[in-house]
Amino acid sequence: MITELKSIGDIYTKMPSSDDARRFLEDLIWADGRVCPHCGGLCSTELKGASHRSGLYQCNECRGQFTITTKTPMHATKLDLRVWLAAIYTVLNSSKGVSSVVLARMIGTTQKCAWKLGHAIREMMREDYGSNALLSGIVEVDETSVGGAPKFKKGKKNKRGKGTKKTPVMVAVARGGEARAAVLPGISSSDFEPLIRGWVAGDATMMTDGSSCYNFITSAFPVHHRVIHSKKQFAIPATGAHVNTAEGFGAFIERARVGVYHRITGYHTQRYLDELTWRWNRREPVEEIRTDKKGRTSPHIRWKPLPVVQMMRFLLKSAPGREMRRSENYGLRWPAAALLGG
Repeated sequence: MITELKSIGDIYTKMPSSDDARRFLEDLIWADGRVCPHCGGLCSTELKGASHRSGLYQCNECRGQFTITTKTPMHATKLDLRVWLAAIYTVLNSSKGVSSVVLARMIGTTQKCAWKLGHAIREMMREDYGSNALLSGIVEVDETSVGGAPKFKKGKKNKRGKGTKKTPVMVAVARGGEARAAVLPGISSSDFEPLIRGWVAGDATMMTDGSSCYNFITSAFPVHHRVIHSKKQFAIPATGAHVNTAEGFGAFIERARVGVYHRITGYHTQRYLDELTWRWNRREPVEEIRTDKKGRTSPHIRWKPLPVVQMMRFLLKSAPGREMRRSENYGLRWPAAALLGG
């Protein structure tokens, strides 16, 4: 079992053939035993006849045949599985994501192929918040806008803040814990409330800014602290009130937009949010001691990404049931069976 990968070249060194890559995927995805993607059966047989390709299994219950890529975003792929692993390695090792142009250059494919691979990886990064643990403890909530700068037109002044045409996004972050982010249909209290109630435990301590859209939180949660930015309030030491963590996650989204993708708009916005949220939630704290210029020391926590093979294990375990294919106009489509399964 391969436990460490240090580079893309390491993938090809440790996996001389596509069959080696297939076995590596089987070790990660089927770590708890082989599962039939058609019926969920746990008993299957490997087909080893001369007419069968390697890695083909038949379920003893539904008699369906499958491989490790069946009904995953890698379903029916014609690419060498090592190219998939190289793409996954590149995406996971980047701090804020990687554009399809750069990804194509790194793994040796066309930009169109790399674009599809990138969205396949984001599909595996999509988390089911309904089955995840609710955010608890101190939870900060903030709204932000995601998009690119509007096209310049002489004499036209574009609105700022909530008047912008950018996509509104809700962000919730537990201090020292996980984050959630979702595209909003609007910026009213009725748009905020279902998300916050679905993400946050009922006994959490809530931190928000002074927007009236958060008025419902006062009655829905036991403790609600605000910082009023219009009154130059950014942190209240007496209550520990601030939304700096949520704003930091919003800045993380903006840095990815500016430095990597340049524009995040339209249909795929939520997919990019899923990727950035997945990255944020796959870090571990490292305690450090910092020394200033005067020799004074102070404790500091640095958040470090998990080892790449461990992140691959998290990513690929969610692959079954998320089949993703090309559409007739070379976009993306999700077969009905995959939608029901994932």
